[in-house]
Order: sequence, then structure tokens, then C-alpha cells
Amino acid sequence: MPTEQEKQAELERVVELRGFRYGLHDFYAEYDLDALKAVNQHVADSYINTTTLDRKTKELALVVACVAQQDLVSHIQIHMHAANKAGASPEEIMAVLDLIGGWIGNVAKINGLEAWRALFRPDIPTIDRVVELR
Repeated sequence: MPTEQEKQAELERVVELRGFRYGLHDFYAEYDLDALKAVNQHVADSYINTTTLDRKTKELALVVACVAQQDLVSHIQIHMHAANKAGASPEEIMAVLDLIGGWIGNVAKINGLEAWRALFRPDIPTIDRVVELR
């Protein structure tokens, strides 16, 4: 049985590698720490330590993949945040959403727009709401 210190150390590695931590990482720390360690190693080997693409490009690609899959808004936000930290402006991220919108479909694009709104413009009301019914 892993110790609390071992779990926390691996969760810290999650943040060091990715720049964020998601609830799924906490789940695996509690349920199967070896699986989290394996995922972290895979991320380090195939994503972080590769040099063909820079981090900004990688994160923008992940935003596209997540939006196209109609992923959870919270997960899309994480990769938008990471792309922004890697140098992508909110306007560049919006331009990516505009670019892919026609290919991925309206529902997927709206999901991406909601993630963008929640991250960069939380002052704008949520898209996912009923405004008026008559």
C-alpha cells in the first residue's frame, strides 16, 4: 500500500510535467498509484521530452483534439490554460476554435467556446443556459 507521501510526490510530478493537475490524477493516486506513475512516465517520454513540436503547438493540438471529441469543458480549459502559459494568446486559441469549427461540428465548437469563455472571459454569461422560453 503506497504511503500518503508517495501519492503526494507523484501528484507533484503530475504538476511539474504538465503544469496542471486534474481530478483523474487524484483518482489514480488513490486507486492505482503504479498506473499514475506509468502515465506520468509516458507523458514525460512522448509529450514533454520530445523536441519536434514546441509546447505551445502541442497544447493547441490537444485543445483541438479535446474539442473535437466534445470532451468535458473542464478538461478543455486545462489544455487552453497550458497553451496560454506556453505562449498562445486567448485570441490565438479562439482563432483555432474558429478554424476547426466547420470540420468538427457546431456542438463540439460550442463546447470549446464555453471552455474559452470560462477560462478567459468568465464575466460573459455561460453559453450553456436557457435564456428565454415562450
